[in-house]
Amino acid sequence: MIDHLTKERIMDAARIEEVIGEFVTLKRSGANYVGLCPFHQDSHPSLSVSATKQIFKCFACGHSGNVVSFLMDHEHISYPEALKYLAHKYGIEVVEKEETPEEAQARMRSESLMIVNEAAQKFYQDVLWDPERSQMIGLSYFRNRGFTDDTIRKFGLGYAPAGYDAFTNFALENGYKEEYLVETGLCTKHDDGRLSDRYYERVMFPIYSLSGKVIAFGGRILSSEKKAAKYVNSPESIIYSKSKSTLYGLYQAKNAIARQDKCYMVEGYADVISMSQRGLENVVASSGTALTEGHINLVKRFTKRITFIYDSDPAGIKASLRGIDMVLEAGMDIKVVLLPQGEDPDSFAQAHEKDEIEDYIAAHEQDFISFKIDILSQDVAENDIYARTQMINDIVDTVSKVPDEIARNLYAEKVAALFNLPQDPLFRKIATLRKKRLEQKEKQRMYQQQEGPAPLQEGEQLPPEAFEDDPMASRSTAAAPVNEYLDICERELVEMLIKYGEYMLHWEENMTYGTEQVPEVTVSEYIRSGLDEDELAFENPLYRKVYDEYYTLDRTAPEGERNEEEIQGRIIKHFTFHDDGDVLRLITEILSDKHPITIQVYNDSITPEEHRLSKDVPRAVLQYKIRIVNLQQTSLQKEIASEEKSGDKDRRNELMRQFIMLSQVRKALEKELKKY
Repeated sequence: MIDHLTKERIMDAARIEEVIGEFVTLKRSGANYVGLCPFHQDSHPSLSVSATKQIFKCFACGHSGNVVSFLMDHEHISYPEALKYLAHKYGIEVVEKEETPEEAQARMRSESLMIVNEAAQKFYQDVLWDPERSQMIGLSYFRNRGFTDDTIRKFGLGYAPAGYDAFTNFALENGYKEEYLVETGLCTKHDDGRLSDRYYERVMFPIYSLSGKVIAFGGRILSSEKKAAKYVNSPESIIYSKSKSTLYGLYQAKNAIARQDKCYMVEGYADVISMSQRGLENVVASSGTALTEGHINLVKRFTKRITFIYDSDPAGIKASLRGIDMVLEAGMDIKVVLLPQGEDPDSFAQAHEKDEIEDYIAAHEQDFISFKIDILSQDVAENDIYARTQMINDIVDTVSKVPDEIARNLYAEKVAALFNLPQDPLFRKIATLRKKRLEQKEKQRMYQQQEGPAPLQEGEQLPPEAFEDDPMASRSTAAAPVNEYLDICERELVEMLIKYGEYMLHWEENMTYGTEQVPEVTVSEYIRSGLDEDELAFENPLYRKVYDEYYTLDRTAPEGERNEEEIQGRIIKHFTFHDDGDVLRLITEILSDKHPITIQVYNDSITPEEHRLSKDVPRAVLQYKIRIVNLQQTSLQKEIASEEKSGDKDRRNELMRQFIMLSQVRKALEKELKKY
């Protein structure tokens, strides 16, 4: 990992306007730069780049971040890779912190496996083009499928020759270790210790990671031997997980997907290759495996719009419906296209030009709900009440997974009209399903936070995800707020800290807080003392993380006269280069105000009649406290109602006493609030 001091040097040297200017034509507009946003089809300059804040934001599509996140999103590289890109650009030597023995061993093992796979890919590719070793069998197969030589090279296709030890002998002779040959699945070790090739007489499809490393293979048999598997795929390893690692063709398609803001999902290797060759490069394949959350997250890195292209096989379509439900729940915009009878994406692409394919897709795309209704309705008789009930419940369950409330309601109305049903029962059913799903997710979240699983009610089960152990998965600090208004209050306080935390509050003469004279303090000191005196902590974990981290930073004034802007700039710089994506997005949103108040504007505005921050900050703290009290009273009301049913008068009286005391506190706070 890159050490902190190196990261600081990179942050100090990097200029966001210079880096983004390498990819986008920027023009100065006041204090900022503007240009066409590269993350959507921008027709007028929507991208704003702030040289002073070192952030960017597109006011059309909402894309925002710092120089590191721009590189990550635009070039589809990791956080360390983006830092190294900047280090290279600005001539900074990258110093990485010392790895633990375990980390070093895991990294070296992963690198070794990928080196072996790279060697295998080159071996199979060389054999493919060598007439003596392949007799042109593999090349003839690919060409007969309609693949051009350029396409064959683009996807790194190859051929595993006849015999059981061609690759094994090559690998051992070149010094590749036996353990890595076995772990990658390239070779098989027999009981007598002998190694043999896993792949022979097969055309080879290498599977790439997002960064272009070969992590696995799929081998297709060419003979008609019935006992042999049609496809042999690499086993799972530390570099390859069928459910998380990648989708076939994503490495080749990622730039086109991001550029066109759309992804086509097909079934197999040949489907991807033929469509890509025809000019539809934004296409990937699930390669016969069920879609997983890992696959969905990979696509969401580049777009939220996905179109599934199916052949006319009803069994295959129905098997895919469950997986697409999961994509819908992830907030993706899903469309489905059914190809003509007897066609699959491979054959359809081979028989049509790019414009014809795009026109067909545009004319036959359906939203997923409508498509599912059409498919399931085909097998249900009008008079089969049980089957119709099951079908409608299945469709309603899918509708309940639509994240957008307006779209969800429109789909519910559509289902009600189609099946001649009253709307109210459908809306109630959808609400019940969503509530149950949210409760299940909350149980999962609690499970992940606890040392052991949370207690379950009889018959309940945790979702499968609760048993996954993925130490490399990101742990988002963002979470749904407990209360929307409380969340707004917390957000406002965080925004004040980030924008004005080290500005001094200028009080009106004889201004008091409660009964005591208000001392001269900074915004951050006032907010912290206000929360500490009542032992309050933010409910939203993202805001709490930023709040807590803020007070660990160096907030001392430089030598000489106090420079509020310099101190605040130092703090903003820390957060705008944060390595937590959720924190970075929050800070970028806060700082992306089109009409920010500057220190000069603020100082100029301070008059005996107007004290902006000296009113806004206390008001925000008081509103936050009032909301906390309201929530506590709401909770007490529920307890009081419960005790009335149980008949415990002593407990009820104690709760009433607490409620009255909180009412007095709230009135005092509301009285104080009127001053601001």
